[in-house]
Amino acid sequence: MNPPSRLQQTFRALRHRDFALFWSGQWISVTGTWMQSMALSWLIYRLTNSPLALGFLVVARLGPSMVGAPFAGVLADRFPRRPLVILTQATSLVLAALLATLTLGGHIQVWHILALSLAQGCVDTVDMTVRQTFQMDIVGPEDLQSAVSLNSAAFNAGRMVGPMLAGFALHFWSEGVCFVFNAVSYLAVLLSLFLIRSRPQVRKPATASVMEEIGEGLRYVWTTRILRDKILAIGVTAVVGLSFTTLLPALARDVLHAGSRGFGWLGSGSGVGAMIGALLAAAGSGKSPGRLTHVAGLMVMGLGLTALGFSRSLPLSVLLMTVIGLSIAIQLAGTNAFLQTSAPGRLRGRVISIYMWVFTGFTPIGGLAAGWAGQHLGVPRTAEAAGLLCLLAGLAFLQVDGRAGQKRSNALKK
Repeated sequence: MNPPSRLQQTFRALRHRDFALFWSGQWISVTGTWMQSMALSWLIYRLTNSPLALGFLVVARLGPSMVGAPFAGVLADRFPRRPLVILTQATSLVLAALLATLTLGGHIQVWHILALSLAQGCVDTVDMTVRQTFQMDIVGPEDLQSAVSLNSAAFNAGRMVGPMLAGFALHFWSEGVCFVFNAVSYLAVLLSLFLIRSRPQVRKPATASVMEEIGEGLRYVWTTRILRDKILAIGVTAVVGLSFTTLLPALARDVLHAGSRGFGWLGSGSGVGAMIGALLAAAGSGKSPGRLTHVAGLMVMGLGLTALGFSRSLPLSVLLMTVIGLSIAIQLAGTNAFLQTSAPGRLRGRVISIYMWVFTGFTPIGGLAAGWAGQHLGVPRTAEAAGLLCLLAGLAFLQVDGRAGQKRSNALKK
């Protein structure tokens, strides 16, 4: 029998009916999510004219993960995942509808935005971990790399289309239209979840307390060097690399003088690169996830951010955002698949929750720092500093891996 082609490897997870349904619903829902995310940033910047306010928005949206992500991992390991995902998606629909009602009615205020973002952040803390581990329930370990990468591709396709649609909606209508579309888009993923026929995975009764289970997951990750390095690299991406996306409204309006449509194009450029990166990761789904994807991701991201700080051209900036998006997607997809395939089944939810905890929980720290730096140092200098830090971190991880490889080689010789 001939080995599967690269194209077959890329899309192999779609042979599972339930994953195909779930994946299709994600395309629509994530597009709405990105429309809302872009519109929220633009709305709060329009109301406040403050880069620091953009940092507070990131804290509200992602701050709950800093506290709640490890507990979400315990939920994912203890309870059936599909009902949990249905609950989180339905709650998100209600929050988006409330945001749309306040905005279209002309009653929206900054505190409304921050309060609803905080509520959505609490929901997302559970949703992201449970939804990631739910993929294993649908496809099994043999097609997990393909499923993770294809899910990342769907996420980034929405990240490509959503900002572009948001840019047009902001230019011709208002932020409220984006919030309406997001509320409606949740119906697609909810329908797919109700049509899924996968049997719930058998869960063993819990024999330890919640804190003991969280501690077990943390010890496993910390004592496994390659997992520890990948998680630490994700932390650098969250605090330094992704922090600059907080300032995209300021970059588009005040540096590139491109307005809301330019803001949409910058977000779409990042999405295009991220989708390409996710598909490249899916194309390698028949192989073991790479050990050094975190190093490559940090290095390329650092170069892209540094160059973005010097750019004053919208087309060039969109191209650089494409490069940055590609680097982030390769790092995230590679790390996610590596963690899920390396972790024991009983610890998978907790290991992924630590990944989500670092990725989303640490992002508010970087977002707030980027907001402060953008307000005091300027947006271009902030991008250059973030790029340089990513490059230095990538070199440090490369050196650490080189030393570890030398130790393994010396041990084999003995």
